[in-house]
Amino acid sequence: MAIIETGWLIHKPEQKHLLPHALDCAEHLGATLEAVELERFVAEAPRYLAQTSHVIALLESSDLGTLLQMAHQHDFSVGLLPVHPKSKVCRLYQIPTKMEDAMPIALDSEKGTQLDLLLCNGEVVSWLVTFGDVPLIELRHMADNQALLWQRLKAMPADLMAVLRLKPKTVLITTAKGHKIKTAIVGALVIENDIESLAEHFANETVVNSNGKLSAVLVAPSSIMDYLSFFLSVLSPNPRLSRSIGYIETASLSLENNEEIHYYIDGQPRSTSQLKFNIIPKAVTVKVGQKFLVAPATTDASKEIIKTKTLPQSEERLTTLKQHLPLFSIAQEEDFKETFVLLRDYACFSMPFVLLMMLSTMLATLGLFLNSTPVVIGAMILAPLMGPLVSMSMGILRNDNKLLMAALQVLTLGTGLTLLVAAVTTFLLPYEQATNEILSRLQPNLLDLGVAVVSGIAAAYAHARESIQKSLPGVAVAVALVPPVCVMGVGIGWFDWNIISGAGLLFLTNLVGITLAGTLTFLCLGFAPVIKVNRGLGFSVLLTVLISIPLYKALENTVVYQRMEKSISTKTYEVNGKTLLLTDVSAAPDGDKIKILGQLHSSELILANDIAGLRDIIGEQLDKSIVLDVSLRLVQ
Repeated sequence: MAIIETGWLIHKPEQKHLLPHALDCAEHLGATLEAVELERFVAEAPRYLAQTSHVIALLESSDLGTLLQMAHQHDFSVGLLPVHPKSKVCRLYQIPTKMEDAMPIALDSEKGTQLDLLLCNGEVVSWLVTFGDVPLIELRHMADNQALLWQRLKAMPADLMAVLRLKPKTVLITTAKGHKIKTAIVGALVIENDIESLAEHFANETVVNSNGKLSAVLVAPSSIMDYLSFFLSVLSPNPRLSRSIGYIETASLSLENNEEIHYYIDGQPRSTSQLKFNIIPKAVTVKVGQKFLVAPATTDASKEIIKTKTLPQSEERLTTLKQHLPLFSIAQEEDFKETFVLLRDYACFSMPFVLLMMLSTMLATLGLFLNSTPVVIGAMILAPLMGPLVSMSMGILRNDNKLLMAALQVLTLGTGLTLLVAAVTTFLLPYEQATNEILSRLQPNLLDLGVAVVSGIAAAYAHARESIQKSLPGVAVAVALVPPVCVMGVGIGWFDWNIISGAGLLFLTNLVGITLAGTLTFLCLGFAPVIKVNRGLGFSVLLTVLISIPLYKALENTVVYQRMEKSISTKTYEVNGKTLLLTDVSAAPDGDKIKILGQLHSSELILANDIAGLRDIIGEQLDKSIVLDVSLRLVQ
């Protein structure tokens, strides 16, 4: 290693306290450095360089660009020293974080790597340029500075509020080869040699140093929800390219906006109406660390990478984004074309639909009589009723009478076919006792409406987002229409009005809840503007409110029955000198009385008058007329 004899140590006034240590490290290696402030060196560079052309920088990344620009103009090499262990200069150029370790590299007269220079409006960029409002970038700045955890948490509320105030700016971007992209972005990030930066993380691209090209990351969400999704992708260790992100790699770039552009070069604020970026290849010689990697000599600097297809570019979308960033994306015609084709197919009556309805109905009916939950779930997955329901939601939202009527016809025919098959199956089977699977669908309450609403949201979202199509079987289980219709068919086969009415209320609850939730979900996803909301949606809301009344009453009754069950099962009864205990208690309405079911435990023989006495005691306890239906279990 050949150490220089003399050189200039360039610093800012705020680094003055580091000079003694730096000068001592240099003297220990046999070199003599003279400290010069950056402003003075820039003003009188020719005079200083006439004495010696060896320059060592003790500067932050925000000031290093000025010195690198001088190095390019006057053709001298630059050695680097750490201002502090967490300095960006150490990370950018892979130099040691300790002064005594970095000094030998900076003083080596034989070392030096030729690096490209990134210029922004003629100003050298040593780290990055940021434009617009990108709260995540601000958090990354804090992370780069190794802020304390509480400082980062303190910044989070302000950043979240900033997300709500995001306003896209329409910009015209032109690459070195003349490609023009007109889009609306909330912010951008441009770098050249920061291979550990957000560009690689956001765009999922391999970025290398000094390859003759700059890298631009464009943040262009279509909604606040898209931005939050982008935020979550940043947290992932292996992120995919977000729909809100565009990526450009080119030798030069211009960015134009009709309004004043406020941007930052290495954290320093600037403003202009047009940003012009260009690369000066192999412009300066910098003494970097051993781990610093540069692009291979075979790299084609003329090859451009442009990934902007997911960004808003149509005039319709740019117009909608001009005012503010909506909470949910407003879908454009090209976005939901495939979804519409799929939903229209769902609204068509066909032989496969008939076959699947018959098979799922028979499967569900048999599962109900076998009291087998897995069989009933299998029938839910097999049933094709989810498609017409989702189509009906879209028809209501977009006031598409043709789609709405087609979906309603398919749903009606499917429901009628299910009732017929279930009733015939019940009539042919020798079963006359309702199983728990049947009984569980006779007393719907407000919680069932909640399940229907969540299911409707899931069904609509799954059809609107191709990326989660694999979740459709699970959604089909949630959209449980076939089992209650089959229970209605069982009621028809037994001529039992209580079963028909109870299961019918559950079916209507699921139908209304799923349809309304699906409609609102499509509205939130932007498949129609709010101004298109029509009487169909209003009628759905009204129907949901009306059906909520008996469901709320049923929920109240459920709570009352649960209290009865708890009060009975936690008490020991003394009847005719015998100690009796009831377990597995359940209470249900039975006409104008309450039916109590359970297991009766006793160590003595139970007679009919004992059960009658127990019935009277429980009746007095509840202040209700009851019917007691118990199974006996003797305890030794």
